[in-house]
Amino acid sequence: MKLLLFIPLASARAPWTILVDIIFFIAVSALVAWYFYFYLRKDLLGKFLGATLVAGIGALIIFALLQEVIRDIIMWLMSPKIGSSQLSNVNLIAVFIGGYLALYLMNKINHNRDRRD
Repeated sequence: MKLLLFIPLASARAPWTILVDIIFFIAVSALVAWYFYFYLRKDLLGKFLGATLVAGIGALIIFALLQEVIRDIIMWLMSPKIGSSQLSNVNLIAVFIGGYLALYLMNKINHNRDRRD
């Protein structure tokens, strides 16, 4: 007997794939709406629920139009190639995040001071 816990949720054969996709869209839309409405304290039409709906519509539009382009860019940044020639084995996304976090922490340790040029 196979354990159903080990079946990947995003499998094309799994019946709950569409439900999981909808949950992800709603969760991300709600997170973006929370950021704009509660964290940035922006006055949005429909308040939090209206912002969630607008964010969800925007997410669906960009997902439909740019999903493949964004995926190709991310894959190239993770493993830079020209044609079939590997340029580097460096994951550029990881390198950027590491460098940014190191400088961010150094800036916080330095009390966020401005330069005196």
